[in-house]
Amino acid sequence: MEGITVRGDSGVDWVDAAPFRAQICHLMAAFALHTEDVATAAGISARLAEHLVHGRNGRLIRRISPDMALRLLRLSDDYVRFLGRLRVPSGPARLQLERLRRAGWDDLGIAERVGVSAPDLECLATTATTCSQLLTVRLTAAARANQQASWAERSDQSAAVAA
Repeated sequence: MEGITVRGDSGVDWVDAAPFRAQICHLMAAFALHTEDVATAAGISARLAEHLVHGRNGRLIRRISPDMALRLLRLSDDYVRFLGRLRVPSGPARLQLERLRRAGWDDLGIAERVGVSAPDLECLATTATTCSQLLTVRLTAAARANQQASWAERSDQSAAVAA
């Protein structure tokens, strides 16, 4: 990371955000991922990833923390391909699938969001004992995004009632 750090007022070395913004955009395009998927795979918050890619209040973020930079550095094309091949127990993915279904998502919507077929989702829900780690990541990201949207909607409704 030498050459891309900036000394902040607090003494923390901040990292130029531009290469990491480009990396996230590349991964999203190359693997048909959503910002939330990349954030979940990297272990950063979806909100931070959204701000990095789309900016905050109309302005692009110019620097990120060294921790965020390290997490994103680990997320390469090869790593995403590895996640697609790595077979893991299907229980965690099944749990996220059920969360989405309980939230009102239908299988076609879920399948489109996570990049699999509806029959594959039905297999996951009923008989599959393993699935790819990438599917688990994508279902987790979709469930988290859905939960965040629910919280935001409830907050908006509460504000409207209070007004």
